Amino acid sequence: MRIKIFYEREGKEKEIEFNGKTVRDLLNYLGLDWSRHVVIKNGEIVTEDEEIEEGDYIKILDVVSGG
Repeated sequence: MRIKIFYEREGKEKEIEFNGKTVRDLLNYLGLDWSRHVVIKNGEIVTEDEEIEEGDYIKILDVVSGG
């Protein structure tokens, strides 16, 4: 399936071919750690178990913490 993703760190949007099922699968595919990112699917924050469907728009934001 084809989905659009915006990865904040790269600052660009791209369309990719993705054969996984969940947000967790996508992050693994991209080599990203779930604990360091917030994922937004079609405008809503989602968990790693959320299913991804053809045409979804995914934003991947870095989690910033510190003191």
